[in-house]
Amino acid sequence: MISTSKRPILFIGLAYLFALVIIMLTFYVGRTYNIPFEKITGDPANYYRAHPFTGIVSNIGALLWCATATACLFAGFHLLKSKRKEANFLLLSGFFSTVLLVDDFFMFHDYLFYSINKVVLEPIIYGLYLVLLLFFIYKYTKLILKNDYVILALAICFLGLSVLCDLIFPSEGLEYFIEDSLKFIGIVSWMLFFTTTAFKMLSE
Repeated sequence: MISTSKRPILFIGLAYLFALVIIMLTFYVGRTYNIPFEKITGDPANYYRAHPFTGIVSNIGALLWCATATACLFAGFHLLKSKRKEANFLLLSGFFSTVLLVDDFFMFHDYLFYSINKVVLEPIIYGLYLVLLLFFIYKYTKLILKNDYVILALAICFLGLSVLCDLIFPSEGLEYFIEDSLKFIGIVSWMLFFTTTAFKMLSE
């Protein structure tokens, strides 16, 4: 067991180690693949001389994913010793939100999988998300119904409609605006449900 006094030191050390690893990997990738460092470390809008509001809705959405994951993971770890089921619910919620954050922010299904094989891989990714979501709802139905489940239902509906738009319509013009608008409302709803639920479970 690590003593309480050593835990902050360990956490601080791990945080700086993480930062150092990211910097070293950035340096290695830049040198190995001949990518200008300002292209890797700098702000994309500044590097490409784009308007500062370029991608603002997407960026705010990523911040909301991050806020949701942080709230769930923080509350989940805090409740591990006192409320095991609620803690597991929040930790899984935080993990799921983190996966969605990483996918959305680093454009895995929008760009990386698209460049490999959009027709095959994108439906598979969405299918995996659906399976994980259904498992989550099945496992924690009682906990979900104790809270503002209508907001979670709205989140799933809006995000689902956004996925349908992505699969059916071209990613341009008004269709793209509608798709991203539905997605943003879904993210806001997702954040509202899980942050309020985490706060309620901590308060109890």
